[in-house]
Amino acid sequence: MKKEYKDITIIPEIEKKIRTLDRTRDNRIEMSIRLKSYSDKWKLIFFCLNIEAVIFVLLSLGGKEINILFSNSLFSLISGIFSIYVILIQYYINELNYSERALKIHYHQLDLEDLILKLKNLLLKYNTQKTNSDEMILIESFNSIMVEYQSMLKNNENHDLVDDKQNKYKNASAQILECQDQKDRSEIKPLKKPKDLTVDNIILLFNVCIIPIPIIIIILLFL
Repeated sequence: MKKEYKDITIIPEIEKKIRTLDRTRDNRIEMSIRLKSYSDKWKLIFFCLNIEAVIFVLLSLGGKEINILFSNSLFSLISGIFSIYVILIQYYINELNYSERALKIHYHQLDLEDLILKLKNLLLKYNTQKTNSDEMILIESFNSIMVEYQSMLKNNENHDLVDDKQNKYKNASAQILECQDQKDRSEIKPLKKPKDLTVDNIILLFNVCIIPIPIIIIILLFL
């Protein structure tokens, strides 16, 4: 049954916001992990691509003695295009600042944890002494925390849908592991591990597929 807004009271509202902030914080943690993973993977990809680009350039400049095909204008064109691509993709990824964004999101989830502790502290204070005046102070404190929360959301990057799905997947997996009874475990519907279909990950996987191509080209020319 849908709850009417006129029936809202401060304690259930605080509890509701604590759950909301908990979920937002968990999503931020997943986002930070995902961005840090992108940063680490790109470092390895750029290491490989840059080595291949250097080899391509060296072979196009002085590889004639190794194989006459290395002095071919087509190979020089391929070498030039590949080197330009490596420069451009490196510039593009550097502009995305995965590592810095991951660190910023990490600090944001810590700020959210502070707000969650503040809300829990309001409940503790209210439970120790319940009076009308305390309830008014509680409402004022709650509104102040919510203003701070909204300001945080406005000044920080929003998480992706895949972060929320990953969070749900981990929580569901944790519930299954915590169940002692096999019957209880069977009643929990397991979730499928979410696939990262973000543009960031697609570009990353595309470049992983590019890494073997220069090696294959050079091997074929040696044959």
